[in-house]
Amino acid sequence: MNSAERIYGRTGEIGKDGLLTPEQSEVLNRRQEKAAVASIDYLDQMTDDQDYPLVAMATGIGKGNIIHRVIEKQVRRKPDSKVLVIAGTKITLVKQTHEALATYQQQKAIGNGFDYIFSEEDDEFIPETTTLDSEDNPLEGETSFLYKTGKITDKDVNVHVATIQTVQSEIQKDRLNPHDYDLVVVDEVHNVGTNKRKAVIQQFKKVVGFTATPVRYSGRMKAPEQYGFTVIESLPLPEAQELRLLPPLVGIQIDTTSVLEDNIPTTQTGSIDYKKLEQLLKGNPNLRPYIADRLVNIISKDGRNYKTVIAVNFVWEAQELAELLKHKGIKVGIAVNQQAAKQLHSEEIPAIDSIERYKLADSDEKSLQVIISPYVLGEGFDAPATEVLVWASPTDSDLRYTQYTGRLARRSEGKRFGVIVDCLYQINQYNWSYNMGMWMKGNVRVLDNGLLYLGPETDIEDIKKLPQAQVFIRESAKKPLDELQAKGLLEVQETDFAVTESSLSYTFVGNRRKLSPIAQQVLEEVRRENPELLEKRRSGPQIVDVVTDKQRFIQGMINRRATLRLPEIQKVKETDFAVTESSLSYTFVGNRRKLSPIAQQVLEEVRRENPELVVKRKKGRFIVNAITDRQRFIEEMIKKGVSLKSPEIEEVKETDFAVTNSGLRSTFIGSEQKLSPIAQQVLEEVRRENPELLVERTKVSNRIDVVTDRQRFIDEMIKRGVKLKPTK
Repeated sequence: MNSAERIYGRTGEIGKDGLLTPEQSEVLNRRQEKAAVASIDYLDQMTDDQDYPLVAMATGIGKGNIIHRVIEKQVRRKPDSKVLVIAGTKITLVKQTHEALATYQQQKAIGNGFDYIFSEEDDEFIPETTTLDSEDNPLEGETSFLYKTGKITDKDVNVHVATIQTVQSEIQKDRLNPHDYDLVVVDEVHNVGTNKRKAVIQQFKKVVGFTATPVRYSGRMKAPEQYGFTVIESLPLPEAQELRLLPPLVGIQIDTTSVLEDNIPTTQTGSIDYKKLEQLLKGNPNLRPYIADRLVNIISKDGRNYKTVIAVNFVWEAQELAELLKHKGIKVGIAVNQQAAKQLHSEEIPAIDSIERYKLADSDEKSLQVIISPYVLGEGFDAPATEVLVWASPTDSDLRYTQYTGRLARRSEGKRFGVIVDCLYQINQYNWSYNMGMWMKGNVRVLDNGLLYLGPETDIEDIKKLPQAQVFIRESAKKPLDELQAKGLLEVQETDFAVTESSLSYTFVGNRRKLSPIAQQVLEEVRRENPELLEKRRSGPQIVDVVTDKQRFIQGMINRRATLRLPEIQKVKETDFAVTESSLSYTFVGNRRKLSPIAQQVLEEVRRENPELVVKRKKGRFIVNAITDRQRFIEEMIKKGVSLKSPEIEEVKETDFAVTNSGLRSTFIGSEQKLSPIAQQVLEEVRRENPELLVERTKVSNRIDVVTDRQRFIDEMIKRGVKLKPTK
């Protein structure tokens, strides 16, 4: 690629900014090698009861290079090793992983004067020769690649690359034997955080995981230890920035409530009605035109057209914003799933090849300056020249925010820093939708010019003086950091005591007339002595007073002669089996009459043999018997001839479409009689073309069918003449 075809950043100087010095390159090389060695050493020494190792490196540190080094070390030690690389959840990541592994070997080969033969296949790279030169180290001085990559069905390759879904399917069909592999590498390992996926991974003996976001923010398994991994090597973004391995980030805000002027809805008590405000913002026809006007001044100003990624939540938002930017002279495309791309693609606003065109330099007539996407660019999108990330729709996901921002925080020549633009929404759960002020707390700081900043302190003065930074300063709605970080009404937490009649009567002996006056005395005492412990929280539709130190409140009640109804007990945990009719019928085959007597037998046996395993737990408003060793209970039930139902499944997610009558009615216009047959047509089409998108999920205590690509299902319904309900 000649210099005219290269993409250069515009926030810095070409030939100076965005490039690593030899010293920085050496630091990066040492950190990558250290992580690879630590992974192999841990696997050599780990015992069966230990978690798998996890390498948590900020995006842009060269995770692919570390994976290559781990594989190389494994193959050098055992040349006939079989390695499985699980490349996230998307097919595109499989192709990228193939290409990345081949590229690392190509660079090694060229560096040693070896020839490199490109394969004509996307999924396999053929070596020039398989000559072995040394008996002690058979790969020393090799004149070929150390390994070949291919699909799981390829028998003559060292490294198989697949998605986690493919691995699940192949194991279920008995076409993949976990014992065949000497090493398994799991990229984007946070995706393992479900019961089914964890069960699949744990069938392999030696596994190492990689991710920039080891902690999940949804589902039951959030910490790495919960999905079977432990962090052995890490390099978080702030540390990588201090080492000058990744660029600094600045943040600016666009306050979207401006489109409502002074019509901010309030409750009867005079406080902001966040739920109504959220609805008014989402339904306001001036919202996206307002955002588009502001963005043009930020991303195309003073002759600097910054490569920009815009995150939205829905395809229709991407379409509308793309049209608005196109009319303002911005070369823009949208990135959506394949089915939607075929329907929406045009030369003016491309969708099919938008990502490839975004990666082209300005000098190419097909180049795009801006790409807009709902839920497509979080993982596996690699465009280091991106200098601006815009949150044009609200998000409350720390994980999503971190994944997208990781695409921005990468080195590229001419790139001095990256810019995050938060279009601040007021939403129900928080005062503000998730933003840079909430992200990386303790590291993000606000500068005197109003910019938010994440990076080395020594760079601040230089960045403030840059002419490029002045544009961003002028366009930013200046917000104090504490205001951006202030969360609104959270749900009642486990450590809170909600001072309500139901909580009082549930916890203490006595009626409302007796307990309420005592509770008010305790509240007054807390207000005098520790006012910071008093908060407002949400409990369902109600706003309630809580004391955030639950034990403090209970002790205050006891000091005033209130009697505890029951000792404090914990909620049912993931490792428990709550011995209730619903849990039994959910887990085992059979009705109540069959299962309950057998469960009681098991309960009595456990109580006799291991009484410490039988405890009382809270399940909703009820106190139930639970066995703290869930697997022990299940195994004892199976020994008595009870059969397990299908494996436990995840709860319905935001990105799913639950194909239920209520789900259809709440989303589309029409009756059940009209919508259900059309929905069945869509399900059949998805089942034919993308069966991996159909799964079973749980909602409350029910199992339901869902399409995991929510937008795909909605788009298909709309194509069949169904109309979306308007946003209220």
